[in-house]
Amino acid sequence: MRYILFLLTSIALFACGDSTAVTVTDSSLADSTDYIRKLIDADRKANSLDTFFRNKFREGVFSGCVLVAERGQILFSEAYGWENHEERDSLTLESSFQLASVSKQFTAAAILLLVQDGKLSLEDSIRNYFPQLPYYNTTIHHLLTHRAGLDKYTNICDNYYREKKIDPPAVYTNDSVISLFARLNVRAFRQPDQKYDYSNTGYVILASLVEKISNMPFHEFMRQRIFEPLGMKQTWIYGDGKEHAHRTRGYYKSWNRWDESFLDQVSGDKGVFSSVGDMFLWDRALRKGKIISLELQRKAYTGYSPELKDKERWNYGYGWRTVSFDDGATAVFHNGWWHGYTSAFYRGLTDDVTIIILCNKFNRGIYNVQPVLQILGAHHFEIPEEGSAQDTADGNSGNGK
Repeated sequence: MRYILFLLTSIALFACGDSTAVTVTDSSLADSTDYIRKLIDADRKANSLDTFFRNKFREGVFSGCVLVAERGQILFSEAYGWENHEERDSLTLESSFQLASVSKQFTAAAILLLVQDGKLSLEDSIRNYFPQLPYYNTTIHHLLTHRAGLDKYTNICDNYYREKKIDPPAVYTNDSVISLFARLNVRAFRQPDQKYDYSNTGYVILASLVEKISNMPFHEFMRQRIFEPLGMKQTWIYGDGKEHAHRTRGYYKSWNRWDESFLDQVSGDKGVFSSVGDMFLWDRALRKGKIISLELQRKAYTGYSPELKDKERWNYGYGWRTVSFDDGATAVFHNGWWHGYTSAFYRGLTDDVTIIILCNKFNRGIYNVQPVLQILGAHHFEIPEEGSAQDTADGNSGNGK
């Protein structure tokens, strides 16, 4: 149901298929939970969502948590499957999942926070902060928008230790990646701002930039500036050295556990663990202009790559894929994939629709949120897969982000 209906009528509502007239006699009623839930036909949509996801679980293809909301009202939230398959620990709505590339929006938010604080400019050269890297004329803006033309750190690091036939260090961090790139003098494969090339490397450098400017570890900056202020109690970054309750494990489709690797502690492009409830807190905070101003968010939700296929429909901003519909409506989203985890986070900016799907059993099918959008009656379109030819996100030993 499009929200234009709300502008056309405030008295004729339909819930669960039955016509129910509601007359607004109190101006405060229009903001009440009961009124909004009737307006959006919440009960019928919740039943349809429950049927849809239970069927996916019964088919044996889904292990994860789901939260779907509209106009700030949670229509549906449920957990299906195992936190730890070997121990038969069931998932709960407090379970934390590796967000993979959905983490990029948090890295972008950290950069925007520093811009908001007056400590950075989006047009700053990367060599101002990392003179050891041969990335001339490359700015923070180029890294955020995947327009720096950088090689894949996953391939460079993996191949280096494999070819040397030596084990990588037990602790491998963003500093390790940057040091190796500097030692090998890994150059960009094209000049900046020529073309969109999906780049995990750029977001690793951005996370290191946050550390350099804030003078604290990336995970600590995120905890102090974003996670704790918003009450995101199940959200943290891999490698923070702490034990976390309800941490999930990642699995192949066969329920074989996906082994961890030395690249897991590299963050910025991935690394954030979170729950569906915490991601909903993040969504609402963004919509209200908490943490990041609405003005800076508009920059984040602007597409900067005009050469992209279907550029009139989808593009890439700062840590977000952007969507423009024919009627002027907009949305942002991101998908993720790393070590058995797949994640989808969709936010209809005009519809005020939020879809959060976090899985710990490899399942690219969750990227297709169209059936959910259709149940909601919201704007929808074909969403490209993470790791598709459109963004060349994968290519490292079967791992993608």
